[in-house]
Amino acid sequence: MLSKVKEVVEKYSKSLKALIMFGSSIYSPMTARDLDIITVVDTVTNVNEKTLLEVEITKALKNVIVNKPIDVIVFDVESFKENLEPGALASGLIAGFKVLFNEIYVEELITKALEKIALGQYIVLKKDRKLNLSAIAKAKLKIKKIMR
Repeated sequence: MLSKVKEVVEKYSKSLKALIMFGSSIYSPMTARDLDIITVVDTVTNVNEKTLLEVEITKALKNVIVNKPIDVIVFDVESFKENLEPGALASGLIAGFKVLFNEIYVEELITKALEKIALGQYIVLKKDRKLNLSAIAKAKLKIKKIMR
């Protein structure tokens, strides 16, 4: 999978900085209906380029992963960092993620996001359920501390 993503990214003169799986395929693999992937590249100049990369990476991965829909999100490094703020898209990484490729200290960036989320009161409504992101973040930080 990594080689396919790198191939597409390099075809468009970009440098792959991180590849992260997240969402239900990580925290609930037996019931996951899709595969969510964040691809971080060095630069994205406009929305058309972002969309093109997302489409091309999805096509390349469909040849490798055939049994599940794939949702690819492309960020440049700066927009990835911005999306780690509480309430933004990538803050959903707190539920679970797996780093497949890393040149930008992804774990450290996500840990900082967890710390911010743990300090607040962030609740997300998902399918008529309330998810307390702050409580999840506190628990993840506690587990991380124990594992050290």
